[in-house]
Parts: sequence; C-alpha cells; structure tokens
Amino acid sequence: MFVRSTLFSRSDIWKIVSLSQILVEIAVITSTQAFAETDALPSWNDTATKKAIVEFVTRVSTEGGADFVPNADRTAAFDMDGTLTPEHPMPIALIPVLADIKLNVEKNPLLGAPPAVAALLKGDLKTVVAQGEDGQVDIIAAATDGKTTEEVAANVRPMLDKAISEKFVVPYTKTAYKPMRELIDLLEANGFTVYICSGSPILFTREISEEMFGIPPENVMGTWLETKLGERDGRTVLVYTGKIGHLNDKEGKPVTLNLAIGKRPVFVGGNEGGRGDIAMMRWSRDRDGPSFQILINHDDAEREFAYSESDSYSLDAARQFGFHVVSMKDDWREIIEK
Repeated sequence: MFVRSTLFSRSDIWKIVSLSQILVEIAVITSTQAFAETDALPSWNDTATKKAIVEFVTRVSTEGGADFVPNADRTAAFDMDGTLTPEHPMPIALIPVLADIKLNVEKNPLLGAPPAVAALLKGDLKTVVAQGEDGQVDIIAAATDGKTTEEVAANVRPMLDKAISEKFVVPYTKTAYKPMRELIDLLEANGFTVYICSGSPILFTREISEEMFGIPPENVMGTWLETKLGERDGRTVLVYTGKIGHLNDKEGKPVTLNLAIGKRPVFVGGNEGGRGDIAMMRWSRDRDGPSFQILINHDDAEREFAYSESDSYSLDAARQFGFHVVSMKDDWREIIEK
C-alpha cells in the first residue's frame, strides 16, 4: 500500500523553494557588492553603464540563479578597431599593410595604380572606404602580392613596433583601451571565453591580440584572405592569391561567429562609426537566454577622437534593441594607459 510521506507539506516545499530563490538573490547581491568593493573596472567612472555590466556578469555567473549561464556557453565577442583600440587616424592593421604596399609598389609601380591603393598611399581613407569591397581587394592584392603567409606575418610586428601614435605618443601596440582590457579581465575571471571578431585581416590581428588584449590567436576571427598551397625551395608554403575569402564585417560577422564557435555570444562589444557591428550585436541579443551588448560611442575629441555616422544608424539601433551605449567622455576615467 502506498503511504504518502508527511515529512514535508506542500506549503513547506514552497517555503523551501522560496528560500532557495531568496538565497540565490542574496548571493547575487553579495557578489555585486564584492565587485563594487574591489572595483574590477577602475578605469570606468561609477555610472549606470558600469553598474549594469557588473550586475550582468554577476547574474550569469552565479549558479542557481534564473539568469545563470553554464561555463560552456559563457562566451564574449568584441570587435577590435574602434572597440578595443583606436581606429583613427587609421585601423592598426592598416599600418603593416601600408608598409607592405609601399615596399611592393617600389618594386612594381603598377600595384599602386588602383584608386583605393593610390588613395591609401596618400592617407585618403575616405576615398579608400568609398571604393568598397573592390577597393579592399585591390589593397590586399598590393600588400600580399605573391607572398607566403609566413612572409607577411614576419613583417607585422617590426612595422608596428616602429609606428608611434601621434595622438597618444606611444607605439600603436600600446594603444589598447584600458577600460576594455579591464572588462576582458573581468569576463575571463568569471568564466567567459573571450573572442575577437574583427573586420581586419585575421593574420594581422592574430599577431597582436595576445600582447594588446590578452586574447590568444586561436580566439581571433577576422577577414580572411584566399591562399593556395605552393612549393618553394622544396618546402610547401601557403601563398596569398590577392583575393578576399570572406569579408568579416556587418552581416558577415554572425556567419563567422557561428562557424568558429557554433553559438551566439552572451556578451558582445562593438562601436559606433562604421555600422559594422550591429548585426553581430543583434545576433547576440536574439539568443535564448540573457545577453548584454555594448556600443562604444566616440564622443571624446580631447582624449581620443570624436566622430559619428551621418545617419546615426548604430546609435538608433542601440536605442531600438536596448544595447548599452558607452560614452568615452562620461563612462571612461582613463582611455589609454600611459
């Protein structure tokens, strides 16, 4: 005969469940207070944006909470140029590209003839952008011109080590945004795997990602350039064909993220200025479960640069989809570590 246990009544069970929920909420509050006391983001001003970031990271990493995300799914993805490091007066990846083009054009002047290449050599980035993807193909062709992957990679660091930022008077490899380095450290300390998903060529970004942002090369995604297997001096090599395999910008970024990690990132960071990150941010927002997106607004002409999109596309999207807009002027106490 079945005998119902009378150890706990239904009301007792509900009390236990309610108590468990209360304990989880207390744990979240306590963890958030601990973050505040230790100040994991010291280069951020004490604004609503900073508070929202800390509270979100606490919620998704507190086991038992309603918004808890398992470690395997706790991923973050950041654009690079304009999000982790300045993209003005030019994106950091263009520095070694430009150096390679200059050397190659000296040997073969015909490589400098396409409009985008000629404009880049003059420092006319507006004309470069206006040439679109065709212009980017011409630039890539001029920069790589039959070189192997090893030959191009070997030139990245020497060129960057020589290049000094006029704005910040430090080598370009030292221009990572200090608040974003702190944010990456905070996420990793709370079980996030952090990736870069950049429009810059992946080969260049991988060469600087670990030093500048603490992100290993295998966690870097970017525009990839076509290569083919060749042989030189009896040794197999990969040689660039001068074509773009995949342009990792706008709608191309979710495609790359899906191929690389197979899931929607929980935390995404992009920047206003080129419309390139909204698709990635929306893809994160539309995941099943909690998510967080930040859009860096370049509104500090004195300490960095002030620029915006003529149609306010990214800022309008932030308002529409609930992205958190980070004001460099108001939210960041420091920008570049001196």
